[in-house]
Amino acid sequence: MKHYNLYQHTRVYSLKELTDFCAAEYAEKTAFSYEKGKDIVSVSYSQFRSDGLAFGTYLFDKGYRECHIAILGENSYFWLLSYFAVTNGKSVAVPIDKDLSPDQVDYLLRDSECKLLICSDQYADIAAQLHTSIDTINMKDLPDLLKEGMRLMKEGHLEYSAIAPGKDDLASIVYTSGTTGKPKGVMLSHNNLCSSMYGSCCNVWLDGASLLILPLHHTFGLVAGVLMIMLYGYPVCINRSLKRLSSDFQKYKPQNLFAVPLVVETLYKNIWNSAAKQGKDRLLRKLISVSNLLLKIKVDLRKVFFRSVMDAFGGNLNLIISGGAPINEKYIDGFRSLGITVLNGYGITECGPVVAVNRNQFIVPGSVGMPICCNEVMIAENGELLVRGENVMLGYYHDEKMTSQALTDGWFHTGDIGEIDRYGALHITGRIKNLIILGNGENISAELIEQKLYSIPYLKEVIVYGMDNLIVAEVFPDECVSDAGERIDEDIKNINRQLPQNQNIGKIIIRDTEFPKTTTKKIIRKNGEKKHD
Repeated sequence: MKHYNLYQHTRVYSLKELTDFCAAEYAEKTAFSYEKGKDIVSVSYSQFRSDGLAFGTYLFDKGYRECHIAILGENSYFWLLSYFAVTNGKSVAVPIDKDLSPDQVDYLLRDSECKLLICSDQYADIAAQLHTSIDTINMKDLPDLLKEGMRLMKEGHLEYSAIAPGKDDLASIVYTSGTTGKPKGVMLSHNNLCSSMYGSCCNVWLDGASLLILPLHHTFGLVAGVLMIMLYGYPVCINRSLKRLSSDFQKYKPQNLFAVPLVVETLYKNIWNSAAKQGKDRLLRKLISVSNLLLKIKVDLRKVFFRSVMDAFGGNLNLIISGGAPINEKYIDGFRSLGITVLNGYGITECGPVVAVNRNQFIVPGSVGMPICCNEVMIAENGELLVRGENVMLGYYHDEKMTSQALTDGWFHTGDIGEIDRYGALHITGRIKNLIILGNGENISAELIEQKLYSIPYLKEVIVYGMDNLIVAEVFPDECVSDAGERIDEDIKNINRQLPQNQNIGKIIIRDTEFPKTTTKKIIRKNGEKKHD
């Protein structure tokens, strides 16, 4: 395993620069593809720039200048168009989680001091229930508004077109999940987002179309799922719902996919469930064994052996980038055996969001990869991961106290416990607030024990915490396993044998319902912290 040079790219410092660069460099190449009725609509990079100028000009004409504008809706071309039109005009985009209640949306609109809400027709009912008095634009009206913007430009209204946001100008306020107290508004500049995009592209080589499934109101979805692909000049194929994922694989035949571990795990399990239903699971195992042996002598027949598996993903999928939470190595190994590379990465909203990601030809098992070039990382004396660099946020919106607690001399305190190995790769081992402190003063990482417990196949959800000087495992077993209660004691005894004595689980609590979760489907822990950031 050898280090190799970073991939080279053009450096841009604002979303406006990115839009202009793509329109000039890639012109009529497809930027975005999406389904409209029974047709697939393709929008070129030059058309995307033109649409953005038209909508931005319309917003300017209506008085929405250098203000805060919220965007609410499912993934769509018009969502992206709204985001770029807002930010490229030096206004601030406030992406809103579409799964929030009207009251929660109301709070975020007031907290972020938004002047306008742009929402999709699907979520127009939420806009109608708001207590806050705010102007609203429905995305279904955008085709007409674009025409109006084009008319204004032809008449000489070119103020919007002449604007050039600076690299340090505020581009977006992104609210964290808020599992403890009120949500925090993370202020990200144009350069925060662009440096995270650039550094990620320097670590990861992309080739071909990508299927966008991550929600755009999450920074990971926007930066990895969209901005990275734009810098490479490839198409972003927009999936509007995970229910359509299988059909979208066939429609768009993507080569790349950005996903959270839950989706990666589900896709992998679906492969085996499908094989079992067809009575081909034993054959698949044999083919994997033979293929892995051949790989050791540098003979790669995976595209031949596993063509039917690949066909389920459209036939071209070769790269999955996983982030947002830890992923079990068995899924990375499993997909690699089938011919699909899974690159694990790490990020946090406050770092725009990417901090580290494995490289195509330099994958360190168990790690989240090499820190990207726009930031540096450091492990504090207490084991906490600190990050400093161009991608680190400006601060929390109108919350100087929280900002000063999170940033020290430019170093952002992630709250995650990390290690850096001999290769320079970063490993995340837990959360500071999830440490179990025993009566003898020992600190135990709850996440490390949880990883062991997840090796028990019928455990769907697991949380480990300290109580009465004992390590407690609270588990939710698969409802399909009738004798789970009888098996858990013995299986956890086996896990305890693999753990140091001071990490042994002393109490088991079996749940009959799933754990409560945030809107991002992250488990809310006993101490109020989310399971992973």
